[in-house]
Amino acid sequence: MLGSGSEAGEEGGARRSDQLELEFTMVTAPPETLLCGRERELSCVRDLLEYGRRGGTALLTVEGVPGSGKTRLLRETVVLAKQLGFRVGDEAAVDCGVRRSRYRCGSAARPGDHCRHTASVHPTLVVVDEADGLPGRPAGAGAAEWRGPRSHAVWVAARRSSTGPDPFRGLRSDPTRRGERLVLGSLSSAASLRLAAEHLGGPLSLQLAELVEQAAGNPGLIVELLTGLQEERGLGTVHGRTELLTDRLPERLHGRVRATLGQHSRECRQLLSVASLLGSEVVYEELAPILSTYPAALLLLLEEACATGAMRHDGGRVVFAGELVRRVIAESVPATLRQALLREADALRSPRQPAEADPPPRATAPTPLSAQQHTLIQLVSEGLTNRQIARRLDLSPHTVNYHLRKLFRGFGVNSRIDLLRAAARHGTPVGAGSREP
Repeated sequence: MLGSGSEAGEEGGARRSDQLELEFTMVTAPPETLLCGRERELSCVRDLLEYGRRGGTALLTVEGVPGSGKTRLLRETVVLAKQLGFRVGDEAAVDCGVRRSRYRCGSAARPGDHCRHTASVHPTLVVVDEADGLPGRPAGAGAAEWRGPRSHAVWVAARRSSTGPDPFRGLRSDPTRRGERLVLGSLSSAASLRLAAEHLGGPLSLQLAELVEQAAGNPGLIVELLTGLQEERGLGTVHGRTELLTDRLPERLHGRVRATLGQHSRECRQLLSVASLLGSEVVYEELAPILSTYPAALLLLLEEACATGAMRHDGGRVVFAGELVRRVIAESVPATLRQALLREADALRSPRQPAEADPPPRATAPTPLSAQQHTLIQLVSEGLTNRQIARRLDLSPHTVNYHLRKLFRGFGVNSRIDLLRAAARHGTPVGAGSREP
């Protein structure tokens, strides 16, 4: 996530991010740096280029979160294609002067158009970065509206993962061309450390290696971290190893995270800020009350949070992608607000029975109970806690507590045993838990 918008791979100079309108200067790093651990992906690219060179037509889609190295892989694809005699040049050039940088074929970058400009002698490579918003295509138009690539051509399109249905699935399955899909996942620990060592030009100390591993295999994030530490003189060399000289995370890294999250909704940024203070895993029962909402309302926001690369799905859980990005987001929350949110979280975590702590409500005539309310009373009679009831009904404890409060008001009681007695008096069947001692 949250690495360089241009996937942080180009040497020196000011660069335009493909996802963010921000320029910055990179320290010198080998062009191959961000491809550490991408041997399988490069092999696939070479294979498709060879297929196109022999006269075939292919479409390759590359997906990944911000910082995963999509744009860097596209650059390497252009280099390899030129070596194999592909026509790229003006027809697949990096255009850093537009709002979102792209490799484009002509002015419209529409599949099939390149065939009007190129001779059949040379295979053609067309590379499009951020393919969800192609120039010349109406907003909201699907990839199915493209005219498919013709013979002797290889198309490579990159898009962010976790941003909705795959618009290129149908094109890849077209029997008239070869289709492949690459998803750039996290680098392994070994590849992350190799990337850091190549960037710094030597081995890392144990403390610095541990910090690099907190980036959870995001190459762009690793490069931004190390570059920022170099700029702020936070690194030094001791006995041939690069040592960490500061506990502060560099402003360059903070700025990159702010810029990336700035492309997303205010609600998503709020969710990430609060969640970063609560821990590495999203606990719906804690996060929802602080955000003054219900757990179900978090679902779409969490999907958006995963699209930023800051969070990811881990089985049935949603967790921060790495400790480094969680720490950066948490540090962005003002200190006084951070303390207030932490106090609120501590209060939520304190053992209590909020449904039984309310002042006695005024009794009202109970209305006919729903099937869910009958079930809830039965589970209360079995002596189950709110959390146990929540698991039994596949609800959150917060929702169970809400329905209990409603029952208490309806029967004019303020405790579970009084609820069971009142329910029995009004003819509601209850279990053994309703019997008086």
